[in-house]
Amino acid sequence: MTVKELGLRLLSVLYELIFKEKMDDQARSFVLSTSYVGIGTLVGSLFTLAFSIIAARALGPGNFGILGLVSTVGTILAISMIAASTPMIKYGSEVQDHLVQVTIISTSYILIAVLTVTSACIFVLFSAPLSYLFGVTAEVFFFALFLAVTSTFYQLTTNSLRVFFKMRAYALLTAAQSVILLAAFLAFISKNLTSWELAAYSYYLSYAVIGFILVVYLRDYIKLRFERSWAKKIVHYSLLALPGGVAATFMGVDRVLINKFMTTADVGIYAAYFLPSITVAVLLWMVINAAFFPYASKSDDKLAILRRVNKAAPYLAALLAPSVFLLEWIVFFLYGRQYPFSWEIALFFAIAATMGFFYQALSWLMASEGTRGAKVNTLSSIIALIVLVGFDVVLIPLIGILGAAITLVFAYLIAALYLLSKRRVLSAN
Repeated sequence: MTVKELGLRLLSVLYELIFKEKMDDQARSFVLSTSYVGIGTLVGSLFTLAFSIIAARALGPGNFGILGLVSTVGTILAISMIAASTPMIKYGSEVQDHLVQVTIISTSYILIAVLTVTSACIFVLFSAPLSYLFGVTAEVFFFALFLAVTSTFYQLTTNSLRVFFKMRAYALLTAAQSVILLAAFLAFISKNLTSWELAAYSYYLSYAVIGFILVVYLRDYIKLRFERSWAKKIVHYSLLALPGGVAATFMGVDRVLINKFMTTADVGIYAAYFLPSITVAVLLWMVINAAFFPYASKSDDKLAILRRVNKAAPYLAALLAPSVFLLEWIVFFLYGRQYPFSWEIALFFAIAATMGFFYQALSWLMASEGTRGAKVNTLSSIIALIVLVGFDVVLIPLIGILGAAITLVFAYLIAALYLLSKRRVLSAN
């Protein structure tokens, strides 16, 4: 028996234990695809974790906090650039005709290129008021803007692989991005060059290299082909989902609020907790969602998928929360003494990571429903953001980073409950 066959047999037993049914061919395909991505993400996560620990130690809380602000602001700025990526995956994975898939991808690339250039020009033009709004210097703002552009390029090209279920290539190249990130930063350190700017350059390089490799790899699928009918569908879905994407991305505003009410060093400490908890949960979800979203988009019975998600939730919580808590303790030991560890804060970050994972599962399942699901998703993201900002402005001045961690728990919980209340939107056989 091969390792692959043994792994499938063990997963089949686990699947039957949780869902009380045998694993069918679709489920087996999903598990295999997820396994490929899981291996690649595990390897990539180890290199990304190594980069983060080395950067945290080399830069100190203050400069590590600035790097965190670059990442947060860059993610927010990228919203308007990458908006057409999700409908590209949804519609591209639903159709089987190769020429139609090429048309969808090519149309999406053209739309995203136009959005990226237009957004970048607007952000440059209004850089002064935007820098003031985010509470960062002009230098940090422009570093964040370039991060938004390069990460958009990277996400667009890697998401294209998901349309064709090329999960092995997706796993390999996402892992390679993390390897390049760490290697570039270590190269700078070997020359006694350590600054948050050089850490940002490492991100730029890793995103750009993988993006260009994928442009070559996908050259047969990327054509100068623009079809108005598909453009309308993609834009319609994007416009419905955009407010939700904006709200979801602005969940990172907690770092801006910590910077406002506390110090940049506190942002660095918050980021130090965020990495082994929320970031790890997001990475774990990305592993599953690489195959989950295309799989759910194809399915005619999304309520059945919701029932499976609900059945798996208790097992997930029992495994994920203590694992995240333990990982936080280990990572803080590696950070060094300049990063104080709090059991209370770590506990609430572990709970928030678990709630965030479950919320993401519900959110992407709803997104797979199409425009109806996109509307519900948008409202859930707005609810989460309102809760986050409302709780943060009260709790951060009172109890600091602990307040921000507690806020994350409630934001994810309330948004998840809202999505569950709208489960009738999901289609069923």
